[in-house]
Amino acid sequence: MGTTGYATFTHHLRLLASDVGRGAWRGIEQDVQLALNGQAAQQLRALVPLQVRREEGAFFTGGKVRDAFTSLVTDAGAEAATGFWDPSCGAGDLLLAVTQHLPTAQSLPVTLARWGRLLRGCDLQEQFVEAARLRLFLAAADRHHREGRPEKFMPGVGANAFTRVKVADGLAALDAARGFKGHLLLNPPYGSVQVDASHDWSSGAVSQAALFVLAGARALSVGQQLHAVLPDVLRSGTRYEAWRTRVEQYLNVGKISVYGQFDQYTDVDVFMLSGARTRKSSTASPKRLWWDEPDTECRLDDYFEVRVGPVVDNRDAHKGPEVPFLTARDLISIDSGYKLSRTRRYPGRLVNPPFVAVRRTSRPGPGTGGSARAAGVLITGSEPIAVDNHLIIIKPRSQERQDCIELQKFLSSDVVSQWLDQRIRCRHLTVGVVRALPWGVHSTTHENAAEPVSLPRQRSTESEPSLD
Repeated sequence: MGTTGYATFTHHLRLLASDVGRGAWRGIEQDVQLALNGQAAQQLRALVPLQVRREEGAFFTGGKVRDAFTSLVTDAGAEAATGFWDPSCGAGDLLLAVTQHLPTAQSLPVTLARWGRLLRGCDLQEQFVEAARLRLFLAAADRHHREGRPEKFMPGVGANAFTRVKVADGLAALDAARGFKGHLLLNPPYGSVQVDASHDWSSGAVSQAALFVLAGARALSVGQQLHAVLPDVLRSGTRYEAWRTRVEQYLNVGKISVYGQFDQYTDVDVFMLSGARTRKSSTASPKRLWWDEPDTECRLDDYFEVRVGPVVDNRDAHKGPEVPFLTARDLISIDSGYKLSRTRRYPGRLVNPPFVAVRRTSRPGPGTGGSARAAGVLITGSEPIAVDNHLIIIKPRSQERQDCIELQKFLSSDVVSQWLDQRIRCRHLTVGVVRALPWGVHSTTHENAAEPVSLPRQRSTESEPSLD
């Protein structure tokens, strides 16, 4: 079936365009506004199965996220652009966003011709491309109508406008392009694809969005700009550190703005990026941070060892001695030390208590029952423990239980949850992010804020105790 079900909506758009072309605005003004604002995404959800949308990376940029993107492009001086190109245009939402700031001409045919020269887009799905072209026509006609200059046309004029929006492979088009002058607009597919050794910044499965950004940056002429809505993992994920460095070899990144969840139907957080093409630099280190840094010299890593549990339960053989085994599902809301009942045969590295265990799975915002995003459970006892790899182990370098208690207070504070929500909006925590927590920072502005934490003994420069 694919995206062919979307033909129902494109047929509706053709009827609207025909009515508009005949000047029959009476009774359709609201229908046109719906077609331009949100209905394309709503109909996508209604007409195209979720699995197909995921496979195609089809999640349209409507509503509040489109408004935020419009502001991003406007702040970058889009009015003076020589052109706009969306290489994964879908139903044209990003192109529609910039038309809000394009001037109209004295007549609609001239407006269509001028906008048609400025706006370029492509998508693999024919139904989406037709929808994009029809919606751009409706946007231009609606502007003239609201400005008191409605006009009549021959039937089919809407379908014949905006011919530079076409069916094509956007990523291939970017790879082939060089010297594009104007603004590149991106809300690319977020799904994963396998990359080969030619991509020296990563290997294996990577987000398609990462490929689109690098290809887009290379396609731009020096001084021209790229604006993108991207999955937060590209901004905050450890495995995309080399990608961020590569991006900064091509772009002077001017703005990075954390947005939050894409929309109520799409469980992925995004950020906005805007940057101008520079001459390629050989600089190997990033020029800027992609997140805000707190004003403190102390990091959690200065006082605690942080690592992922070593046991991969569905892969590691059940051999060796029977030992206590801690998994994520064993962690419950408790105020004191946790006593383990689960055991497992495991011959590998064990962890000596005391330590604090934190779930790696963690989404932005309050957790179940209002729990903190990085709430930890204190693990005590005298036996070494096997720890599942779905948990992050935080062990005091001092080896003191009291330091674990202070750590629990710290992790449960509002300020830590707020810092994490700004730093990483993926659905998991990483070791690197936890190590970077601003140790000692606390908040007294909320009822459940933690008391100020005391600093445990700092790590020795001579040797570091291991976790096992």
